[in-house]
Amino acid sequence: VTTIMTMMFRHINRLLSLATLSSAAAFTGSNSSRRHIISTQSLVAALATTTTNSHRHLASSLAMTSLFDTGYLNAQDATDLDVELMSTPGFSLEQLMELAGLSVAEAVYEVGTDGNDGKKKKRVLLVCGPGNNGGDGLVAARHLFHFGFQPTVVYPKRSTKPHFINLLQQLDDLNIPILDEIPATAAATDNDDDGDDNKDHYDIIVDAIFGFSFRGTAPREPFATAITQMITMQTQQNSLLISVDVPSSWNVDGGDMTEGLKFQPDVLVSLTAPKLSAKKF
Repeated sequence: VTTIMTMMFRHINRLLSLATLSSAAAFTGSNSSRRHIISTQSLVAALATTTTNSHRHLASSLAMTSLFDTGYLNAQDATDLDVELMSTPGFSLEQLMELAGLSVAEAVYEVGTDGNDGKKKKRVLLVCGPGNNGGDGLVAARHLFHFGFQPTVVYPKRSTKPHFINLLQQLDDLNIPILDEIPATAAATDNDDDGDDNKDHYDIIVDAIFGFSFRGTAPREPFATAITQMITMQTQQNSLLISVDVPSSWNVDGGDMTEGLKFQPDVLVSLTAPKLSAKKF
């Protein structure tokens, strides 16, 4: 067990160094480079948890074998690690979602200043799916409001689970707009006015639709349309596109498996550790 934990801490220190370097890297814009931000908060929390059950330590090491060997998590490892984090005694889903959402908000804050004129990108559109990835986006919206941004949430398929209902109530208490779809005017190809008076323009788009649980080769409605609209806003209006953990419609192991969609975010925020698909980013 001691050997396993020593190996885990050695590798987590390497990941923390990568995260620090990534956070310190200069952002040069959506048309010239992409940026990868790694958040290891959940993994650090997992390693800080103590237990007398040696089998649990062994399970943790096995779940993260590919991470330590390659620097990436595959789909099964990512699922196993989440299960491990929530094992008794462990972290609740609410705790992990709060950590993840805060990490996303910090990443948006990090890249939310234009490198050319120092002007803060204020208007943020967060497109959230029905699962935990969408929950991360809901949490991020609340933090972004407190960071001084102007978030708007698009939540086409609302979860009926109590925690998600509570997250929506928290947003409503802050008067954060919650929409069922991306407004057609926001994704119009001729909407190229990025001035402060244009309420239909969003400086930043956060893709929090699908996480590492996405299966298949093409997203279904209403998310297929939402993804197409995000691409239009990115390419036609120069909105900065940020994906949470895995770009939506990407296979967690294989990357972009769609035919011709070409969904390529400007920034990828990897939660806990990069997934295999990040190699294609």
